[in-house]
Amino acid sequence: MKIIAKDTKESCFYIRTITSRDVETLRIWKNANRHSFFYQELISPEQQLKWYEGYRHRPDDNMFMVEEVLKDETEENRYHAIGCMAFRRKDAETVDLYNIIRGQRSRGTASMREAMSLMLNYIKLRFPGVRIKCDVLKDNPAVAWYEKCGLAIWKEKEYYIMGIAQKDIPDIEIEIIDEENQHD
Repeated sequence: MKIIAKDTKESCFYIRTITSRDVETLRIWKNANRHSFFYQELISPEQQLKWYEGYRHRPDDNMFMVEEVLKDETEENRYHAIGCMAFRRKDAETVDLYNIIRGQRSRGTASMREAMSLMLNYIKLRFPGVRIKCDVLKDNPAVAWYEKCGLAIWKEKEYYIMGIAQKDIPDIEIEIIDEENQHD
């Protein structure tokens, strides 16, 4: 699936489905933040390519790059990736959020929180009524960030199960620029 979505107001960022060009950046970001995730081993370039090949064949798995648009840059430097985020359908009733990583600080005004709102609204539009959840390690510093994004702790195990009801997602108008039924 190729999706490029943005907030319909004058937007300084968008989310887009990852492509093969993003594989190494994703690996670097995941390795740099690995202690915040369940899988904490270093990922090799070969492992990342194997993951990507599998990802391309999972239609219910959606990984996005968050890119800001820098207005005062040359065309080749205008788009700056600041992070990634993903969701996958677990079953007919559940969407699981995962691999939400701020890779770099924004050079403009884009924020990962706004990107999360964009992705949550896309999920709400595309899959009305599903449960939206995220499994988060208790010591992950992003727990407070998830709460600022509207997620709450639903259950506590050796990790948190956090989630948000669709009715609690603030509506924003989004524009889906392109959508195909395949990964690149």
